[in-house]
Amino acid sequence: MARIYGTIESLKSLKSELEDKGVSRFSSVREINDFLSNYESERLSILDETSNKLEKEYSETCKNLELKIKKKSEIIHFEEEKINNKVSELRIKIDSVQHKKKGNLLKNIISNINLYFLKKQFNRYLKNKTEFINSSVKEISTHIKNDELFIEKYKTEKQNIIERRAKSKIDKLEYIQNVIRNSKNLISGAIGENLVVKEIKKLSDDYVLINDFNLNFSSPIFYKKHHQKIYSIQIDHLLISKAGIFIIETKNWSKSSIESISLRSPIEQIERANFALYIYISENITLNEHHWGEQKIPIRNLIVMINNKPKGEFKYVKIKLLKEMNDYINYFEPVLTEKQVNKITDILI
Repeated sequence: MARIYGTIESLKSLKSELEDKGVSRFSSVREINDFLSNYESERLSILDETSNKLEKEYSETCKNLELKIKKKSEIIHFEEEKINNKVSELRIKIDSVQHKKKGNLLKNIISNINLYFLKKQFNRYLKNKTEFINSSVKEISTHIKNDELFIEKYKTEKQNIIERRAKSKIDKLEYIQNVIRNSKNLISGAIGENLVVKEIKKLSDDYVLINDFNLNFSSPIFYKKHHQKIYSIQIDHLLISKAGIFIIETKNWSKSSIESISLRSPIEQIERANFALYIYISENITLNEHHWGEQKIPIRNLIVMINNKPKGEFKYVKIKLLKEMNDYINYFEPVLTEKQVNKITDILI
């Protein structure tokens, strides 16, 4: 299997764009494709999960409501007994004070005051008995009322409740779907580059692939052909082999995109990268192992189209479909040794 280094550029860009928009659940193109394929089933799963939770809550509420009603009845009975006992106790005390033998004036005054407060307390319990009982069951009565209200709404508005409770998760799911749809160009590029990497992995370990290869020049290179200065280059895939170096650019374009004059031709881009890489190699890599002299490192330009490619041939660049790529790469005879391939790899990495 070919040796692979680096992460594909479009996947890094895609991850960055998604994370900037708060989407971090994906770590691969496959996961994104699975999400798009399973979007509707995931949405229904959220609704089903919410419905099951609601069903469970309803069942538990019905069961707990019976217990709460029973508990309320017990509290009422207990409070009634407590108040009745208190009233009986006060009545006995009042009768006792009233039937006591008269004493001196001071004792009579004290007895009358005591009798006044006993009667006042007695009347308070009789008059406010219902209020005392209601106060003791106020909290549980509120819980019972809320449970009864929930049960009633469940019976009449079940679907609305499910949709309201699931709304935040559904909204998040729709947001992710919209973000992905708006990133379809990056996704398409990532899919294409990922497929290229998978194909190259089928090659032997004599091949070394560097994904998202970048070069920066402190002193810009003058590219005479297009009268421009090159400060940096980025190459989708740089394949190093005994047959030389392949600059591979991947395009996952539709037929209409290929025919569109508004899209920039990738040929200019790959020729520019070839020129800059040639200059860099000339200045930084020397192969003197051959007894005849310094060896040339062949650099070939290859544009890989995933499903569609333009008709015709082009100068200095080969355009192949993904299924044609490995056959094209294997066509060339080896001119470098394993040691030279490793030397080039070490310098370029």
